[in-house]
Parts: sequence; C-alpha cells; structure tokens
Amino acid sequence: MFIYLDREKAKEGISLVYFVSESRKNDYETYFEGQALEYEGNNLPHFITYISDKDTIREATEEEKLKRGERGLFENEILKNGKIISYDINTQKIVNNEIIDKTREDYITEGIITLESEKEKARTEREKQLRALDLYDKAVLRGDIKETEEMKQERDKFRKDWLEIPNNYDDINIPIEELYPMPIESIVYFL
Repeated sequence: MFIYLDREKAKEGISLVYFVSESRKNDYETYFEGQALEYEGNNLPHFITYISDKDTIREATEEEKLKRGERGLFENEILKNGKIISYDINTQKIVNNEIIDKTREDYITEGIITLESEKEKARTEREKQLRALDLYDKAVLRGDIKETEEMKQERDKFRKDWLEIPNNYDDINIPIEELYPMPIESIVYFL
C-alpha cells in the first residue's frame, strides 16, 4: 500500500494524508505539486518522524515522542544520555540521575519493613544457621566428617559472622544481601 502525506506536516510529526493507493502513483510529485511524500506500508504509524535523506517517514522512537511532548516519562522511567531507561521502583531508586538499589533504610522509611520485623527475621535465620552449625560440629566430633584446617577456618568465620549480626543490624545502610553471611558448602547439608 502507498500512502501520500503532506511533507511539511510530516516534518512536524503530523500525518496529513492526501491519498492512499494499492499501487504506486508514479506522478505523485507533479500531482501534489511537490507537497507530498510517499510512504510504503500497510499501516501508517501513529507517531511519525520525517527522514529527510529518504523523503519519507518512520515510526517515532519513544525518545522522539518524549522530546516532542507526545508522551511523558512513567513513574519507573528516567531519561539518561538521551535514552529512556526503566527501573524497578520497588527495589531501585534514582540518586544523581543514576539507578541504584534501595537500602534497608529506604524500605524502613517507605514503611515496607520495620526494623523490628527485620530483626526478628534475622534472629530466626541466625538460629537456623547456628543450629545447622551445631549439627555440623557434632558430625565432626563423631568422625562422620573429616574437617581440614581450611574447613575449620571457614566454619569459625561463618560462626563469628553470624554472632556479629546483632552488632551490625542497627546500621540500616548495610544492604540486606551483605548483612547475612553466605552459607558455606559444608554447613548447607545440615540446613
């Protein structure tokens, strides 16, 4: 399908259709006195951008629509370096035009979590991890596990890290992912 549009309006992003035909109109420049451009396609885009070197149009990008005021930024979008970038408003925020992960402080401020509920969750998790560590220790004492010096050091560090959590928990700037020690392979079996 061939669609003939007003060239000047197309430059403004407006589709003013002069004529639509199943076949190419060879004399369209003369017929429309040089005022029309030709677009080939089944559907005319809702938002257009004029391409001067090809004297035709194409679908406008989201950034072009934003620049022309044909769309706005959604709550979860920012414009960075001329590109629209989406982010997860539940877990991320914008600081100095950069997308960063929210901290526990943000979650507490937004009322998503409370420090007390998080402390209770940490207590429960700590109890679970230390119980698994005790089972591991018993298995070592019974001789079920042959513990190497490296495994012993890992175990001691793991225990120390879990015992230190109450000292670190009130620092709400520590991300949750960094607060809890990573489980070590030898203990995971006992969880």
